Amino acid sequence: MPDTSDTPQATSHLDVYAEPYVPLSLKLLNKAPAHRIACKPAARIDFDAYVNAFAGAFLEDAPARPLLFSPHLDDNESLDQHNYGKFFKSALQRETDAQQEDYVRYSLYHVPLWQNPEDVPLLTFRLRVPGLRESFLPIEVGDIVLVRQIRYDMHGYVVTSSGIVNNRGEPLPGPLDICYAAVIWVVDRFSETLHLRIDHLVPASRFFNVCFTLQVSRHAALQAAVGEVAEQLKQGNVWLRCTLFPGPEDGKLQRTLNAARYDLKLFDDLLNHEQMRAINTVLHEDYGRVPYLISGPPGTGKTKTVVELALQLLAQDETKHVLICAPSDSAADTLVRRLSSRLSPVELLRLNSTARSFPEVPDAILPYCCVDDRIFSIPRFVDFMRKQIVVTTARDAELLRRARLTNTDLFDHELGVYSAYHPRSPVPSLLLHWDALIIDEAAQATEPESLIPLLVVAPPSSQHNYAREPRVVLVGDQNQLGPRTSSKTSAVQRSLFERLLGRSLYTEHPLARAKEKGGHIPRLTSEMLPILRPPFVDLIRNYRSHPGILAIPSALFYHDTLEPVAEDTDALLDWPGFEGRDIPVVFHDHRGSDEIESDGGGWYNVSEADIAVDLARSFLKQGVPAADVCIMSPFSAQVKVVRTKARAQGFITASVNIGPLEAFQGLEFRVVIICTTRTRNRFLDQDTARGLGIIYEPKRLNVALTRAKQAMIVIGNPDVLDQDPNWAAFLAFCKRNDAWRGGDDYVWQAPFCRNIRISRLEKQLRARREAMTSALDDDMRRLGLSNDAETAVYEEGVLAEQAVANASDDEPLYLYHKSGQ
Repeated sequence: MPDTSDTPQATSHLDVYAEPYVPLSLKLLNKAPAHRIACKPAARIDFDAYVNAFAGAFLEDAPARPLLFSPHLDDNESLDQHNYGKFFKSALQRETDAQQEDYVRYSLYHVPLWQNPEDVPLLTFRLRVPGLRESFLPIEVGDIVLVRQIRYDMHGYVVTSSGIVNNRGEPLPGPLDICYAAVIWVVDRFSETLHLRIDHLVPASRFFNVCFTLQVSRHAALQAAVGEVAEQLKQGNVWLRCTLFPGPEDGKLQRTLNAARYDLKLFDDLLNHEQMRAINTVLHEDYGRVPYLISGPPGTGKTKTVVELALQLLAQDETKHVLICAPSDSAADTLVRRLSSRLSPVELLRLNSTARSFPEVPDAILPYCCVDDRIFSIPRFVDFMRKQIVVTTARDAELLRRARLTNTDLFDHELGVYSAYHPRSPVPSLLLHWDALIIDEAAQATEPESLIPLLVVAPPSSQHNYAREPRVVLVGDQNQLGPRTSSKTSAVQRSLFERLLGRSLYTEHPLARAKEKGGHIPRLTSEMLPILRPPFVDLIRNYRSHPGILAIPSALFYHDTLEPVAEDTDALLDWPGFEGRDIPVVFHDHRGSDEIESDGGGWYNVSEADIAVDLARSFLKQGVPAADVCIMSPFSAQVKVVRTKARAQGFITASVNIGPLEAFQGLEFRVVIICTTRTRNRFLDQDTARGLGIIYEPKRLNVALTRAKQAMIVIGNPDVLDQDPNWAAFLAFCKRNDAWRGGDDYVWQAPFCRNIRISRLEKQLRARREAMTSALDDDMRRLGLSNDAETAVYEEGVLAEQAVANASDDEPLYLYHKSGQ
């Protein structure tokens, strides 16, 4: 029976997150000595050949990348430009160690492999990896996976070694003790299957142990970027200092008010004032030598702003080249999809890692990719230089560094060619290749990841003569989920975007969102001049959600500044569960026990899953398409239970979106059903220590509450949720607005909490409700549908008002009751 009690005395030291039981013999097999057999590696780009093809003798060999050897950083030491390398070296080492532990925990024991029948040489095998679809661990084409074949003795026991030892008694591998260094050939996340290249494997049994390994090259790129930046900062690189540690002295004073209208010929006529202000400011470069930050809460059109800005930069000067990065392949694909309506494959490049699997790339994106010898690659130098916009992930920008296609390398190459042709002539002012770097969803990238594209566009050292410096624009939302990391080290969990927003240049500016008054961001007035021109913009108009859905996240996370402007958000108010209310939000009080999987695999809640599926079914009956319905939970085990329940319902198809909460960041649905799953207090401390669940996790809560457009239902236990002040605010909102269901006769009492207050949007909803109620009452009275004493008084007042309106100035006024008295 699953443990569902909430009495801490019984199991006070129970670790519910203990690893699943694995027989000791299988673990020992992985540690036993073995002959390692290497397998054919996946194809890769020959960067030396690529560079030699265009640069030849005009570009010196790349200098050795700095290695980060430094003492361990004190946890209390803060980041500055002087300890940059030491700070991030320590953080990256912790992340590497934590990721290695995650790979070990992800090991598979006693699993089958199937030979691919379509593979004529029979060298590739299929491996099913449960959870691969939603795993955040990097698993890519070309990765090494260690495979050990399981052998059994005559009694059916696992053979862990051949029993051979050396003269010191140390075990040695026998001829059958083999570990295959398999290579991932294909990653199919949809079917949660890997295709492994395993050379010389003769299957003697059906079962294998599989261990995933840390790929050193991925972390080496981050270490190299941090080392190079640290070295440049020590040498006094002003551009990097202004980019990474901007201060008020790096800004620019504004002495006049902004123009009422912007002289922009927009590609997208639907841009709002804040979006146009951001684009206009970046185009005119009048905010200083600092990064321009666009802070965009959910549904405010961040990506739309990025696309328009990129196109406007090209329209301003067709010789410009823009690098756009995103933290993930899917986000980068979205950018290309939107840009493709304006740019051809000659002008736009989607740069992919060679490790990316072809099935993951949408068909509409493939024409914008470069494929060479059946792998993703870099176009020939001449073709590459014609690309006006290159879109890639922050990590994959390392391809440009290795191909020597950075501003510094291209400048040095051009300088070398010019000097060779004109050895006695002064060098003219040369144009840098990259004019701008835009990082979309920048709050989801670690700072070391963001350094890679920064180094691509970084200008040469100051003694060189170049025309203009590149602009850097970061776009994101620091209040949603940040980088997905294995370690809980704040240095890697905090993005460059979030760190910069915390600097006084941004957060203390008089026009910052944090300086709001009554939910309104301050507006620039002549009395405030002169003032540092804000190197940022705060987007406030939400094009996604109903005001009732938006009220709480706006108040909790965005200083009550969001303005709901979405259309057709009332479309589902006639759903029976809303009972005629004008707010499409419901909290479903549910106290059915959460349970832990027998192998420690995770938390689930069967009765909660039943409620979620029933709710989804009711919306489908209402006519909502399955693809517009989402069910989410912070626990993967609950996701599996909900999917199983949904499959059992014939009318709930695979189109219903059911998944972990993190998977839905950046997405939106008409209907969102949130399963909080946790209904017992006793395990909250363990949840919090591991960053799991949705309690005391403000960023995760913000993501959950901001996905819905027209309907949001939350299922949970209020006595557990209200320990989190943010959840208490949501519960109080539901209670005030009669959006509470279930709980029978239980009366929930809101705890004392500063977060519990009526937000600006809620006040607007109340005012609208009262105005509608007042108008409805008037109509009912006029139609004679009400006959109480209040109506009689009302009618007397109406008669009086009508008499006053109709009487002439010289006519006596008489008032009569209906009785004629």
